[in-house]
Amino acid sequence: MESKPIQFCDTTTVLTYMEANFRFNLALKIPSIRKAEKAAPLVINRLELHDNRLIVNDTEYKMKVYRECQTGGWSSDEVDYDFDGKGFQISLDESIQPGDVLFFYDGNEHRQRKWLAHDCPEIKSSLPCNHYIRLYVAGSMYELPYKSMKIYQLMKRLLTMFIGNRRGEWIIKDFRPQNNVLRWPVDTRKPIVRNFDIGTYRHNKIDGLQPIIDTSVPIPILKMRATSITIEDHPLLKNVEHLMISNHLFTYDFSDLFSIQTPNVTLTTPAPLDKFTLGRLISKLMEKPRPIGVRYSILVRKKMNLNQYNHPAEIRKYKDAIRLAMGNEAVAVVRSMKLAMGNEAIVVVQYTTMNSKIWLNVETVPKKK
Repeated sequence: MESKPIQFCDTTTVLTYMEANFRFNLALKIPSIRKAEKAAPLVINRLELHDNRLIVNDTEYKMKVYRECQTGGWSSDEVDYDFDGKGFQISLDESIQPGDVLFFYDGNEHRQRKWLAHDCPEIKSSLPCNHYIRLYVAGSMYELPYKSMKIYQLMKRLLTMFIGNRRGEWIIKDFRPQNNVLRWPVDTRKPIVRNFDIGTYRHNKIDGLQPIIDTSVPIPILKMRATSITIEDHPLLKNVEHLMISNHLFTYDFSDLFSIQTPNVTLTTPAPLDKFTLGRLISKLMEKPRPIGVRYSILVRKKMNLNQYNHPAEIRKYKDAIRLAMGNEAVAVVRSMKLAMGNEAIVVVQYTTMNSKIWLNVETVPKKK
């Protein structure tokens, strides 16, 4: 039977249902399908980026430098960073290429001498040294001369081959940019992101990530680790449905928590709430109206008696704006407090227990007519 070539539209349909790594590898081996591969819809279940490795679904691409030096005898080792001709680790600032986004300033003053126990003889004499960049993928290892390729250059090349020049819609179900420099392709369609874990929070990191993703589609979940005292609000957070923060440090007035423009905020590290801080949290919450549907969930170590806040001293500042309604709900693990917020809504403050963990939930709900 005579075989017929697959038409362009048929090729894109077939490619759409292929696993991402298999599809990328197929396009590398068959140039004739590369245009169709870039046009076909793509779904990546997991994309994790680090400075010397990336993970696509269940496949890891790890890059290292193999150094083999001749010093009387041969000496060798393998490192996971780039270095210059004198054996110094290359700083992040020196590795920036067009389109790269530096998430924080590294600076040449922070460069440390990282080398073998001896100096590379190529520096002192004409003795030859063999340096290679190694790419490990699925149990296989590939070598390239280090003089022609650095780790940061190979990372950029791989990302460009995989996700660069995309024209069809593509989705990342779980995106984790954990690297210090985002080596994103210059020309590609913006992906839709479902679950977004940005790692350690930095305001300029969110600045760098916002332009590369499709913000016309809401992000269901965004996770971050907070290492600074406050988290600044950002336009990207408006597009997030659920923000999950770990290692959050409580401030005196909770200004960072209540300034975030995300409808559902969860603090997943146990908070040391005492009578004073809980009182401040409630007072700060009531300073201005909150939209219906806004919810804050805070993991706490123990329950506080919410009835103690039915005291004029706690709400004197807001007595003209607040009607306080309190009572024990008929659930053993839940005690609640209700605060009127304007004419249309109330704020419900209550404890809930889930999977043996205690949560303080603060939620704005419609007032019953």
